[in-house]
Amino acid sequence: MSIIYYIMLLLWFLCFVVMSAGKLIDTEKYKQLLLDEHSAYRRKQGASNMNQLVWDEELEQEAGDWIKSCNFDHQRKGRGENLAFATGDDAEKMAKNAMKGWYDEINTYSYSGKACLYSCHYTQVVWAETRKVGCVINKCDYLSVSGRMIKNALYLACFYDPMGNDMSEYPYFKGDACSKCLEGQTCDDGLCTGPACEDKAGDAKCAGWKWSCVDNAAYMKKNCRKTCGHC
Repeated sequence: MSIIYYIMLLLWFLCFVVMSAGKLIDTEKYKQLLLDEHSAYRRKQGASNMNQLVWDEELEQEAGDWIKSCNFDHQRKGRGENLAFATGDDAEKMAKNAMKGWYDEINTYSYSGKACLYSCHYTQVVWAETRKVGCVINKCDYLSVSGRMIKNALYLACFYDPMGNDMSEYPYFKGDACSKCLEGQTCDDGLCTGPACEDKAGDAKCAGWKWSCVDNAAYMKKNCRKTCGHC
């Protein structure tokens, strides 16, 4: 094949990348909506240890960087992730519908079984130990979804920290609201609020494992947050 063919192919690819990159919508308009939607669904669980989520700009930036290419896929780098898309231009409606869709997976979830299987969006929305969320909406001329190109799509991503969906744990503990908030936290209409820093593995164990804060970062961030300075 001639060099002209390859040049044309490259130009087409570059045009496609630019065309599909999309434009991030001003998140400030939907920030409170998304926080309120998360809080409303989290309050419905009858949980004793449900934290109220706070907005995190680092998570927002990370989510924005990830979805700006308009490729519908998970990043899988240590964040909790919920993704959704819809066609059209009504970002508020899309955000509400996405939240409802994620939450409605409760109908396929077994609390006693722990494993989320087809309900992992739901369990991340209501994961009690998650404390931070950051979301973005990207308007994509074309969104790549499993090999298909979806025209005029709105693409929502919410990133969470700490991430949920540990198959060895329950998403939350059942019981009286706020009865298992951490020391120093207060209760806001069923949600634990305020600074929450603990060593799940125990203060003594975490102190002895402090050298692992770097060498075994993923485990220590989950189980020794206070010792390793993650909160």
